[in-house]
Amino acid sequence: KNESFTEDSLFEMFGCAKQGGIRYTKKHNRVLLIDSDRSEYVDEVDRKRGYVIYNGTGEDDQSFDAKYAGAFNKKIRDPDSVLLYFRKPMPNHLVFRFPVKYISHTYGNARNRQGRMRRVIKFKLKILDI
Repeated sequence: KNESFTEDSLFEMFGCAKQGGIRYTKKHNRVLLIDSDRSEYVDEVDRKRGYVIYNGTGEDDQSFDAKYAGAFNKKIRDPDSVLLYFRKPMPNHLVFRFPVKYISHTYGNARNRQGRMRRVIKFKLKILDI
């Protein structure tokens, strides 16, 4: 719990991308969910109730069908995916928090990096005990 990593060490362990909020690898079927202080998204972590509300990816209206972003969003709700939640308090520094499991999703609205409103996916994830 709360073990620290660099982008390079995660890449070496999982073979995933070194950037992005949702990273996955077919090799291990792991999905790394990154909550970064530098992101325009704000995830809601409720340790008391055991849930995380995690925002999907995509600068336009988010979906499960978009060419690239949709594939990343699909991996979160894939029952075969192993979801791992990390905090990124500063560049190149990630802290593993806990494994999570997809429960459901809803849609909301939020601004993208350019300030334009778009539809976002809000994933409800259950925090699993380690």
